[in-house]
Amino acid sequence: MQFAPRIAFAAAFAVLAVTAACSSDSTGPADGEAPTSLATHFDSLYVQAKAQSTSDTIFKYRAVALSDLELASAFGATPANVTVTTAAGTETWTGFVFEEVVTTNGTPSDSGRLVLAYRDSDAHTLIVTAFLANGTSIGATLITNDTVVVHANANAGSVTLVSTGSACPAPPSGLTNPVITTASQATCLSANFSAALTLGFPPTAGMDTALTQISFPATTFAGVRFVDPSAIATTTRLSGTYQRASIAP
Repeated sequence: MQFAPRIAFAAAFAVLAVTAACSSDSTGPADGEAPTSLATHFDSLYVQAKAQSTSDTIFKYRAVALSDLELASAFGATPANVTVTTAAGTETWTGFVFEEVVTTNGTPSDSGRLVLAYRDSDAHTLIVTAFLANGTSIGATLITNDTVVVHANANAGSVTLVSTGSACPAPPSGLTNPVITTASQATCLSANFSAALTLGFPPTAGMDTALTQISFPATTFAGVRFVDPSAIATTTRLSGTYQRASIAP
């Protein structure tokens, strides 16, 4: 599904735009918000971030994070509420999980699962973490105030596939993000996942210190499962995940 251009940045990270006034509460979308409206919303935010990245390249991280959120919602995943504990207390965030399966000659050869959770309706606050299907963590990253990127210094958790369902619905018309077109090359099924995370981030200038600790217990997420055709197995989001998780911006 040619995810490499997208996951090369979105593998394991979080976009956290936090203000002092909202450091302990959440304005995230309600659990169950319509995927089609969310996809359109994330698409418009992606366009803005992509435009900003021409003058400030760090915005590419935000653009890719928004693409991951758009990807899940565009293919029918309904967001779930997530009870997140920070160093300052408990908040309600919103999240998705999606999986990419890489095939070689038609046989699954690798896979990765991305957990995404965002704090506010415009996803200024967002975390993304990535795991291989065998449970190995690829990494986790946090971005504060759209442009402060912080890689996790402690990362534990799990994400498991609970079930798969029917074929994903077609994405809504009018989306401009190219990741939607490339993802459409893959076979997509609706899916349910269970995920739990405990993350630590080093204090960094421009970062709310409450977010040095982020965790949530086992939570059920709606999501999607993409199976890539063999022809694009070398240019997947998963392949970019390995690279991005270990390279600072």
